[in-house]
Amino acid sequence: MSFLIAVYVNEGIVLASDRRTTYTNTIERDGRIIQSIGIHTTNSTDKTFLCPNGAGISTCGDASLLGAPITGYIQEAIRTQISETCDVEEIPNILIRYFNELSTVPDTNFIVAGYKAVAEKKEQKVYKVNVKSRVITVVDTTNQGATWDGETFTLTRLLQKVALVDEKGNCNLLPFEPILFEYFTLQDAVDFARYAVETTIQTMHFKNVVETVGGEVDMLVITPDETKWLQKAKLK
Repeated sequence: MSFLIAVYVNEGIVLASDRRTTYTNTIERDGRIIQSIGIHTTNSTDKTFLCPNGAGISTCGDASLLGAPITGYIQEAIRTQISETCDVEEIPNILIRYFNELSTVPDTNFIVAGYKAVAEKKEQKVYKVNVKSRVITVVDTTNQGATWDGETFTLTRLLQKVALVDEKGNCNLLPFEPILFEYFTLQDAVDFARYAVETTIQTMHFKNVVETVGGEVDMLVITPDETKWLQKAKLK
C-alpha cells in the first residue's frame, strides 16, 4: 500500500507521497493457499508524477501490473496521452481509459490535481479516481482542506474525536482541537503534507503491522503560475 495526500489552499495545491512498495507472494502447497505478506519491499517507487500540462498525479493501490511495476505504465500514460494543452478535467477519464484497455485492470487509485483555465482566471481542480471501478470523485475545493488515500488509518485517528472508555464501558470525550485548514498558507500546506506522510511512516514503524509506508517523501507544489518539485528522490 502507500500513503498520499493532497492539501489544497487558495495559493496552490501540494501533493505528497511515500516511496515504499511492499509485495506479497501467494502459492498453493498441499492443497492450501499460502499468502506471504511483505515478502519483498522497495523504497524507490515513484508515486507522484508531474504531467506536461502542469497537473500532478499521485497513486496508491495495486503497484504491479502484468509482471512489472505499475510506475512504467503510469509514465507511459502521461507521455502518450497527456499533452501540454490537455485539460486537467480530462485526466481522470484518460487514466480510466488507458488502464481498462490493458489485458488486466489494476485496482489502483489516483489523486489528480491541477488548474483549469476559465475565462481570465484559473480554477483549482482535485479528483480521486479508481480505474478498476471507473469511479471519479470530484473533491470540493471551495474551502481549504486536504484529502488522502492509501494507508489512511494513522492520520485519520489523529484527526478524529477521541474518547476514553472505562471498564464499565462509559465514554469520556477528550478535548478536540480541529486542524485549522481555513487559515493555511501555502507553506502551511507544505508542512502539513510532509507531517502527514512522515507521521504515518514513523507510527507504522513502531506498531505491530507490516510497514507498507516508508522511504523518502516526494512533494509536488502546483500553483496557477507554475508546478515544481519541492522534494523528489533522484537516481544516484
